[in-house]
Amino acid sequence: MGPAVASPLCSGNARLSGRSEADACTSFTVAHSTPRVRSARRVLVVARESTEADVGVAAVQAIGFVPTGIATTKDEALRKAELDRPDIVLMDIHGSRPADEIETASAITARFHIPVVFVTSNSDVRTIQRVIDAHPYGCLAKPFDSTALLATLQLALQRHQDELSLRREYAEKQALLEQRNETLSALAGQLLEESTHDALTGLYNRRHLDRVMERELSLARREHRHVGVILLDLDHFKGFNDRFGHAAGDSALRAVAEFLRSRLRAHDVVCRYGGEEIAIVLSGARALQASLLAEQLRAGIEQLSIEHAGTALPGITATFGVASYPLNGADPAELLEAADAALYVAKAKGRNGVSVAPPTRPADVREREPETGEAEID
Repeated sequence: MGPAVASPLCSGNARLSGRSEADACTSFTVAHSTPRVRSARRVLVVARESTEADVGVAAVQAIGFVPTGIATTKDEALRKAELDRPDIVLMDIHGSRPADEIETASAITARFHIPVVFVTSNSDVRTIQRVIDAHPYGCLAKPFDSTALLATLQLALQRHQDELSLRREYAEKQALLEQRNETLSALAGQLLEESTHDALTGLYNRRHLDRVMERELSLARREHRHVGVILLDLDHFKGFNDRFGHAAGDSALRAVAEFLRSRLRAHDVVCRYGGEEIAIVLSGARALQASLLAEQLRAGIEQLSIEHAGTALPGITATFGVASYPLNGADPAELLEAADAALYVAKAKGRNGVSVAPPTRPADVREREPETGEAEID
């Protein structure tokens, strides 16, 4: 670039404006004839040669910008960009090793989000292409005049500001979108929970039971497995509610539900069938296995401690009916009907007991159902 009023800059003014060299030089150095910015922007000048850097500083000052310093090496440029955080960098592209300055400019923009404007007298096609590929915020061919410098820096700053605004707007929209997605996901989860679970006990509901039984029976037919079904009914529960209140009855239902969840396998399904009735679907369980489990659950409920509002309540008992596929039916309605019938048999015997439904399908049908792939019931 040369000194602040040296001939390279002045000659550039003359060639660009068509005036004499003297007039061009005067135009660059006289403040009132040079466009200036209202609020000073801070500029880091980077040039390999100190004389070029000095000219850059003078040119920046002439248009009302404030130099934050000079850097003559990549490390120095990165350090000053990080410490001083200038608004923009004016970088001279040297003719001998232009890749160094281009690499430095890319690093400054990538690390610190500071726009870089190149100035160069290099007319080599490959160098110019490298400059273009670096996507600078602006590029000036030397020599240039102050008007071109001011316009280039202002355009670069405006472009940078626009990019920051777009970035912020994108980040805000992205955050809002993520927030909405989280809200929708939570709502979807809540709706799924409400559509498949009983609000009082947290057990699955009757609607889910129907889907589960269809799925389990379909799987059992394909894989030649058994399916156990248990229906249980809390004994004299209406009297319990009448004596202690419905809130206490709700506490008893929740206690029983929690007990059942704690005693069943992860893939067993326990559902509130209706009122004080609960249905359990046992994948891979024969009738004998289901009946043994039902007896364990009956004994556990009988020993269950129930509290409501800090007060211990009397114990409750339950009556169980057991059915299984393929002995008692091939579809959900048949199995539930068989388990319900067994439940009533147990109630007729005095409640607090377990009754297993007798086989109801023809023997030849039962014999055609292979008995492989049973799961253990703990």
